[in-house]
Amino acid sequence: MKIAYIILVHKNPQQLIRLINRLDVEESTFFVHIDKKTNQDIYQEIYEFINKNSNMFLLQRKNIYWGDFSQISPVLLGIKEIFKQDIDFNYVKLLTGQDYPIKSRKEVEYFLLANPNKSFMEYFSIPSKQWQEEGEIDGGMGRIKYLYLRILKNRFKTKIERRFPKGFQPFAGSAYWCLSRECGEYLNGFIDKRKSFINFFKGVNLPDEIFFQTIFMNSPFQKDIINNNLTYTDWSNNAAHPAILCTKDLENLSKSSYLFARKFDACQDSKILDLLDKKIHQ
Repeated sequence: MKIAYIILVHKNPQQLIRLINRLDVEESTFFVHIDKKTNQDIYQEIYEFINKNSNMFLLQRKNIYWGDFSQISPVLLGIKEIFKQDIDFNYVKLLTGQDYPIKSRKEVEYFLLANPNKSFMEYFSIPSKQWQEEGEIDGGMGRIKYLYLRILKNRFKTKIERRFPKGFQPFAGSAYWCLSRECGEYLNGFIDKRKSFINFFKGVNLPDEIFFQTIFMNSPFQKDIINNNLTYTDWSNNAAHPAILCTKDLENLSKSSYLFARKFDACQDSKILDLLDKKIHQ
């Protein structure tokens, strides 16, 4: 099974290296984006590691700001680079440096082999009852109805109303996914052909939770999308970001049917990664 990984990272270089080493097999390739705001020492440590490996590539660095299109830009760069480098792959998986596999490499491979030509992405239509229950009264429609702008680090909502791209119904879900080669090819072509769609999403609030779902749920691949992003996440903290997974979460992670989990932070609890390695990866 040939898997290309796009990994977004901004800190904890040793944790990133540990993640890649855990996933690295002969037929794996890695495309790593380091936030341009990340300090030089972190960049250099990652650069030296990537530079030693022929199956690893650094993407052009961009400044990443939570909540706007800059979170999508490096992913699109990764897709373009995969095809530019003429990578032979069956699946492309989007990760962050704070993800980690909770199934062995063989289990990941068997799962994907058992689901040929399927892609994995959480999706639901908006307006969303789920988002209403989480505090967005309009079910998320305000994210796309009004133009959002960023000045320096600050992002704000304008009173300018916009029409959603013609021919598309909005869908949303988790920002992280696993796409078949066919879906990767479709996305690569879409990037080049639908500039107006991309420009629209540059003014959307939290677009990484809408952009990819809207593309694929309005595509010929709609029936091939499995509503599962393969990633265990703990949102019980009712915060804007998922809870950091720690040693206390080992039992839930071990019982989970997901292939990956996030978020881990080795600076807060590295033992959980040791325990996963011992329980699952040995």
